[in-house]
Amino acid sequence: MQIRGIALTALFLTLILGAQPLLAQSPVDLTSYPDFNPNFILSDDDIFDATSLTFDQMASFLRSKGRLTNYRLKDTDGVEKTAAEIIWRVAQSYKINPKYLLALLQKEQSLVEDPNPSPAQFDWATGYGICDSCSKDSPSVQEFKGFASQIEWAAKQHREKYLFQLLINGWTLSGMGKNKTSQIDGMSVTPANHATAMLFTYTPHIRGNLSLWKIWQRWFKTIYPDGTVVRAASSGKTYLIRFGEKRAFASPAVFSALTLDPNKVVTAPDVELEKYPDGKAIKFAKYSLLSDPDDKIFLLTETGKRRIVDMATFKKFGFNLDEVQTVTAEDLAEYATESDINATTTFPQGALVKVAGSPGVWYVENGRRQPLISPVFLTLYFPHWRIREVSAAQLETFPIDPPYHLHDGELVKSNVASSVYVMENGLRRPIPSATIFEQVGWQWKNIVEVSDGVLNIHALGLPFTPI
Repeated sequence: MQIRGIALTALFLTLILGAQPLLAQSPVDLTSYPDFNPNFILSDDDIFDATSLTFDQMASFLRSKGRLTNYRLKDTDGVEKTAAEIIWRVAQSYKINPKYLLALLQKEQSLVEDPNPSPAQFDWATGYGICDSCSKDSPSVQEFKGFASQIEWAAKQHREKYLFQLLINGWTLSGMGKNKTSQIDGMSVTPANHATAMLFTYTPHIRGNLSLWKIWQRWFKTIYPDGTVVRAASSGKTYLIRFGEKRAFASPAVFSALTLDPNKVVTAPDVELEKYPDGKAIKFAKYSLLSDPDDKIFLLTETGKRRIVDMATFKKFGFNLDEVQTVTAEDLAEYATESDINATTTFPQGALVKVAGSPGVWYVENGRRQPLISPVFLTLYFPHWRIREVSAAQLETFPIDPPYHLHDGELVKSNVASSVYVMENGLRRPIPSATIFEQVGWQWKNIVEVSDGVLNIHALGLPFTPI
């Protein structure tokens, strides 16, 4: 009975605390991390904002970091899915920030960036149900084993256990709570919010939470919003900011093809850009034609690559062999594989269409259409495009997608109100003050006035506040 009691106690602690190392940790020297505040590690939205990324943005981020998105694993229902699909399902089911789940996977098992993860790393992906003094072979923790189960239990623990305990009692069952001081590794810690109390409940030592914070800073905490094009003041190098990295444009031609208005480029101190890790260089523009080592030809889209099935199709769409660039398999690997282009494909490079006599203009690509609800989109993103006239019957053959959106990095305001927003990941984020606006390096002349109708097709995000 005594042995059984010990086992039950260990299981009880596991269920309450999640990934709970029970052994004492050695003191951590924080002098090298002056910005790390153990009382405020992440905000509550950093854990619970399930809208911080779309699925496509999350999958793109995973592809930029490693190979995790390519793995196929069994979900909790026994159905095989991609790792990205499993992470996304859990994030949406439990209203957990997908960024937090990605950071947790990296912190616990390095799964996001490890090019060759082991089966054990997948089995204990979020460290849930295990501790420094526990055996992973214990029968009491086997139900938590497996990639999908690990993510599900971690999300469930945060949303349905920790948050509930904090809202009802003011502290978790481990004793961590907002404005409640605890001793962690010989340091007094007073969580300033629920998120920090949860982090120390899940991982009750400084070192593990410092690791999570470093990952978060490297990936997600930036002074510039996603989609900002930044030029270093001294070196003159130009970068696209994406997912906490700076991605250099490989050539002036690529920069020109991807940057519609060079006057909107933000000039930044070189020292500020040095804080960003270097991402992969942007070598190719949208609609580039690329040939792999097997002589297969692909067209790049906004989100991936599409194979052109044969030369007859290639010629049908007026492609030019002189524009085809020969690339390596590695160059192509970072782009998601999308549907092939064949003789029945419609407008693979996108087109503007309208019905004769009708004022409405549509953007059509790959057989689907998006309405341009305002002429401002034509001015901003299609200044030199020809509008083709089609019959009403032909237009009806294209399924309707949501309206065309403003691009990331755009500065906008209503033509009847003074609030200024920056677009990031499809959301309009209010800029709280003129000081912040000028601190980032934005220019007032680059603010675009739009109607409330245009603003309202974009969900309202959190106010933009740089670090």
